[in-house]
Amino acid sequence: MSVLHVNDLRIAIAGTVPVERVSLDVRAGSIHCLFGASGSGKTLTSLATMGLLPPTATTEGAIRLDGIDANLLTLDERSWTTVRGAQIGYVGQNALGCLHPAFRVGWQVIEAIRRHQRVSRREAHDLMLEGLTAVDLRDPERVARSRPAQLSGGMCQRVALAIAMCNRPKVLIADEPTTALDHETQGRVLDLIRRRVEQDGLGVLMITHDQSVVEQVADEVTAIADGRSVPTIHVGATDASSANTLGSIRGLTPTRLPSAAPDEATNDTLEIEGVGKVFGRSGLFRSDAVRVLTDVTISAAAGSTVGLVGRSGSGKSTLAKTVVGALDPTEGSVRVAGRPITGPNRVGRLERAGLVQYVFQDPFGSLNPRRSVREQVAEPLVAAGTDPVEAGDRAQRFLIDVGLTAAQIDRQPTTLSGGQCQRVGVARALIRRPKVVVLDEPTSALDWEIREGLLSLLDELQQEIGATYILISHELPLIERMSDVVHRIRDGRLFEEHAATIEQL
Repeated sequence: MSVLHVNDLRIAIAGTVPVERVSLDVRAGSIHCLFGASGSGKTLTSLATMGLLPPTATTEGAIRLDGIDANLLTLDERSWTTVRGAQIGYVGQNALGCLHPAFRVGWQVIEAIRRHQRVSRREAHDLMLEGLTAVDLRDPERVARSRPAQLSGGMCQRVALAIAMCNRPKVLIADEPTTALDHETQGRVLDLIRRRVEQDGLGVLMITHDQSVVEQVADEVTAIADGRSVPTIHVGATDASSANTLGSIRGLTPTRLPSAAPDEATNDTLEIEGVGKVFGRSGLFRSDAVRVLTDVTISAAAGSTVGLVGRSGSGKSTLAKTVVGALDPTEGSVRVAGRPITGPNRVGRLERAGLVQYVFQDPFGSLNPRRSVREQVAEPLVAAGTDPVEAGDRAQRFLIDVGLTAAQIDRQPTTLSGGQCQRVGVARALIRRPKVVVLDEPTSALDWEIREGLLSLLDELQQEIGATYILISHELPLIERMSDVVHRIRDGRLFEEHAATIEQL
């Protein structure tokens, strides 16, 4: 039985038609994958099913949900409040954007439960802990007391999944739900979704560019390219046609391009000495202090790449934020090209921006939704004193280099896909040619073909400007291709490994 039916969906935004004709059916008790490259129209299709398209978008066609007579495209916002969250759960590609930064995680899950269920606060609290445990979050009491900024990207993604599932909806829309997770946790989350499908008859529409996810969980597949879908494939019955339709996706070749030779007359570009980080406070009557990093020391020469691998929640992103000065360490220090990034005598904000930059794991949340991508990539140059017109021209050339088209350069981030926003983030981070660049899952939202081009660009820029990269990823082929030295991080402590033995990680 079909629980969600999309028929000839067409979406137009600002004179463009990113979704031309998409049709699919999500059946109860099955996982339906919408598969395609970055920018193909996958995310806009998922947003249409939730009534979350930008205000400038116009739609044609029909989206129908079992039990509701009306076309969902015609519902007003008041009507959507009885559908969204209760009958359709949603996990967006932007996990951090699904959570309010000022409120504790437990409160946010409880609010979602009590909005749609008549339960007491105690019952809602118990359901909240059950939901956090179900998505493989260890120590759910601590997670519930935490704010999103105190959790890793992968942990936030699992919290968003818990919120989406807490009211046992008919349909789950999951937009790249495992991109920020290590392989072990990814498998557990997919197993969780599969169990809900089998036990509760949940219908899942999973948006993905990852063929391995399709092969692992899909019951049906609809491929999408340039805003048009092809007929649905029933995977179990037509494995051969499925392979032909999806096409072969090339994996990363584990070949490390030569990095720029460091200048022997200069000191190491990056020096991390004894860094530790504790969240929370310890007191006489209560202690919620949690140690996330312990005595982390790394020294990296100019032109080299340091890989960081580890499970979600192991401390990788906390270390990255400390390196760029977004978090102050509880102990230890960070220096870039001899300049202090942390501590009382640290460099000012403008100088720091020229020394170290961050490519965020969350591409949507790192961009201003009200400004064009050209303005945002040009902004670091303007702040450093470059003429605005020249900065805009340089930003345009850089955006084209990272794979955007001329038509996309003056659009706002809300009209771009997650992969396109991730490329904007890379361009903005590199345009000032910093000494150190932290790459936090820089290709997680990109399909394989586009990520090859982006990685080649990163290699070229590194050789040209001699930047040091800190690469955080759960994808071991990517780590092996890019890294000179790999550190495994576990429970906030580092263990050094060499790229040649990465298969042992």
